[in-house]
Order: sequence, then C-alpha cells, then structure tokens
Amino acid sequence: MIYHNPEGMSDIIDLSCAVKKDSEKRLRELFINYGFSEIETPVFESFDMYYGDNENISQKDIFKLVDKSGDLLVLRPDMTIPACRVAASKIRYQELPYHLFYISKCFRADEYGGGKQREFTQCGVEVLGGDDCYYDALVIKTAIESAKAIGLENISLQIGQVDFFNGLADEMGLDKKEREDLSVLIESKDSYSVNEFLKNYKEESKVTKHMKEISSYFGNISLVEDLMKEDLNPRSMKALRNLKDIFLVLEQMDLSAYVNVDLSLTKKLGYYTGMIFTGNTYQIGFPFMAGGRYDKLAQNMGKDLQATGFSLSLEMALMAIERQRGPFLKKNKTIVISFSPSMQKEVLKLSSSWDLNRPIQILPDKNNLLDYAKERRIKTLVRCLDKDQVLVYEDDVESTMTFSEWREKWNI
Repeated sequence: MIYHNPEGMSDIIDLSCAVKKDSEKRLRELFINYGFSEIETPVFESFDMYYGDNENISQKDIFKLVDKSGDLLVLRPDMTIPACRVAASKIRYQELPYHLFYISKCFRADEYGGGKQREFTQCGVEVLGGDDCYYDALVIKTAIESAKAIGLENISLQIGQVDFFNGLADEMGLDKKEREDLSVLIESKDSYSVNEFLKNYKEESKVTKHMKEISSYFGNISLVEDLMKEDLNPRSMKALRNLKDIFLVLEQMDLSAYVNVDLSLTKKLGYYTGMIFTGNTYQIGFPFMAGGRYDKLAQNMGKDLQATGFSLSLEMALMAIERQRGPFLKKNKTIVISFSPSMQKEVLKLSSSWDLNRPIQILPDKNNLLDYAKERRIKTLVRCLDKDQVLVYEDDVESTMTFSEWREKWNI
C-alpha cells in the first residue's frame, strides 16, 4: 500500500532539508546576536487561549482535539500567543522589556494551497514590555535582516496602522461585525464592494471619502505627511504620527528603501492594535512574513505587556528563493570513504581517529559508487581498494595513490 501525506503537509528531504536546517541555524544566530532569547513551547495549547474574547485567530483555522481527560486542546496555529503566555506566566525578570525568539512548527487547518501549508515553521521575535516606537523599528529591522540572512534580497515591506481605520470606523459608528466585514473588503482592495457597503451611509462626508480611498493609500512617508494635514479624528491622527515616528527611526537605520506605507492593512490577526506590516518578494503571490504591535494580548493572560513582533514562514521563504534562483544546487560536503574486503580492517581501524567535525561516510566499496556520490552531489570520494591502490575523486578529478600516501596527504 502507498501512503500519502495528509493534505497541505509535506515531507522535506535530502538537500531541501539541509537547506532548511541551515536557514534555521542562520536565523537562530541572527536572533541571538540581536539580543533575543529562545523559547520552546508545547505543540498543544489550551483551546481557551483561542476562544471567546481571546478569539484572535479564526476557529476554522485551528486543529482541535480532546485529550483523555476531556480537555479541548489545539495544535498551536501561531507562536505569538504562546510567547505572550510564557512572558505573562513564566518569566520572572522584573525589568522590561523581554526579548524572545522562536523557531517552531505551527499548524493551520484551513490555510493551504498555492504554496501555503497546513504545517509550517514560524521563525520570529517578540519584544514584550516596550512601548517605544524604536521597538517597532527594531522588529522591522530584524525582519529585513532575517530575510537577507536566508538569501532573500528582493524584499519589500508594507507598513500600516490599524488605528487609522479604527478611528474612521469610530466616527462612522460601525459595530464589531461591520468593522470586520469592511476591513476584509478594504484589505482585499475590493473597491466596488467597499462602495456598495458605504451606500448605507447616504451622506458623503470626509469619513466615507477616506473609507472609499483607503485601499489606494499606498506610497512613501509623504503620503502620511499629506494625510496629517487633513481634518482627521484624534485616533486616526495619532496612528499617522506613530507611523511617521517609526519611519524616522527606520530612516536612521538606513532601511527606508525597503518599506512603503499601506493603510489598507486593517485586518490580519485580530490581536494587532497599532503598527502592522507584511513582507513580500516576487515569485509568490502572498506575504511570507508579517508582524505588528499587539498591546492588549498579554492582558488576557494576567500581565499588562505592550508588545510588538514578527514571524516569517520559513518554507514559504525558501520556496520563493527556489523559484527565483532555480533548484538548490548547494554542494554536499560529505566525504565518502569506501573499503574493499581486504581493506576493511585498515579503514575501520583508522576511522576512530578521524576528525568528527568533517562529515565522513564510510561504505563498503561497490562498482556504482561514483553514481551514488553524483546523485547526492558529493564532491569527495575515496575508494580504498588495496594498500597499493587508493582512488581519490575530488571535484570530478581522479587521482591514484597508495594507502600510505593517502594517509600522509590527508594527515590521518
């Protein structure tokens, strides 16, 4: 019988797995160098963290299961909420902020297709307990450097502020359901449906004008400066000032070339309260990373921690790299050393003294060994046939020497 993967889940094998693990290593080093501490949380979390007033992720996106005691659990759909739980309940430092990072598997039940997966690796950072706009800029800087660390150069970030929309919605007197419906239309840039929605508000006003045009509010910081000259409500104006402050810090970090303003970013995950951003590159039709400020999330877990963070989907980012550059062709650094029956004792005796920092694979010799190495992109192969004949293949160049000469050359 042939068994297939569950829909929306993939095996990662051979070179692709090596590239993924190498990328995880690069990101871990970057996060540590930026002063973040790693956390690891259970793959199962309490359903109550994602239900009712805490419903920041759609229930249809969550895998649910019941344990033997009858408690309802979920496969974690993201890492920000568990990070908040850890910060609120487990970290005992008195002084803020907390700088946390993670590289962890997450699961979304209803999110797959077109390159998206139900199971994916979230890599990200969270700054909890910091309300300064510097921390928002730091998170954005870390997001940009993370993409570059794994090999993505052609990236752009779109930055919005959810309170710009919320201020306009307050003026219009929209209830929660109306806000959610309109925000989805705006973020999908469905201008026709936005206009249809606003027909309920017969009197044209500056507020409905902004709501109609918000999907086109895309550009550089001059867009924010122009909007700040208009007669806006205090909440929307404060949101624009916050964006301007963040852009000033990004300019001081010499990162302004990577970012644009996009005030149509209104929805995303329900816990965002301020700055929000997505990261894109070419060859994939949706963001591979996202982040923002979520100042109220930790309150539901017993601690008031203003917070900001980001995460990227590693598989999605690597898919973009492969589409942009072609299949991964990284050399396999493994060294294959084979032995004939007559040389088995000699080779195995030496193996205990070899440098284990070098990846060495020891095999019985066989005629198709060259094909074995070629399929795996192994560039160094040593065939110990007898004491007078050792064949060494390095980068497709063959040389012959004695066993003693080979040991002297390789210093073993």
